[in-house]
Amino acid sequence: MAFTKLFLAKQKLVLARAIGLPAGQTFDITTEVAYQPLTTSTLDEALQQAYTSRADYKSLTEQVRSAELQKKAASAERYPTLSALADYGATGTNPASSHGTVNAAAKLRFPIFQGGRVHGDNLVADSFLARAKQRLEDLRAIIDQEVRDAFLDLQDTAQEVSVEKNAVRIATQTLQQSRDRFASGLTDNIEVVQAQESLADANDAYIASLYRHNVAKISMARATGAAESNYALYLKGQ
Repeated sequence: MAFTKLFLAKQKLVLARAIGLPAGQTFDITTEVAYQPLTTSTLDEALQQAYTSRADYKSLTEQVRSAELQKKAASAERYPTLSALADYGATGTNPASSHGTVNAAAKLRFPIFQGGRVHGDNLVADSFLARAKQRLEDLRAIIDQEVRDAFLDLQDTAQEVSVEKNAVRIATQTLQQSRDRFASGLTDNIEVVQAQESLADANDAYIASLYRHNVAKISMARATGAAESNYALYLKGQ
């Protein structure tokens, strides 16, 4: 019993981390979650969903775009610029007989003496862009590993649930047969007690496998960026 409580407490910590609860947040599971196979997509589709849904990946993607624009702006500093100046006014001593006048000019500017500053700005922009791309590639590799790990865990725990469920079915049949033999006087109650213990152990193993499967589904939701908004759907197998 003590081991079961300890195992449950540890698994609740895993679940809390998977669904993004604050550290140390206590909670109770009030709804019984039956086994539901997750109608998940393929691995490639799960990876694509992660790249389009995860906030951390989208944030770094925007940082790369910003660095690229900064690089373009720094490169454009060496280009000549053309600006136009215009002025409109009135000439004459008598307002009744004055007439309008227009002064217009064009200004062409060559940044000949700003080569050092332009070169420095380009070096800074290159550094920012390279750093942003490296961080994005690192995060992409982390996401790839997290999704693949969750996908493998999901498949493994689904098979485990199937095996343990079959074990419960066999243990239930064995217990019924023991009871029938006991009722017919063909055996004593020791066999029945042993069959009951075997069924209890099978049920415990099935419950543990079911919990691990649900945690794997939550981990998949977290890896693909859907844990906070759609974790309930993952628990229901949708």
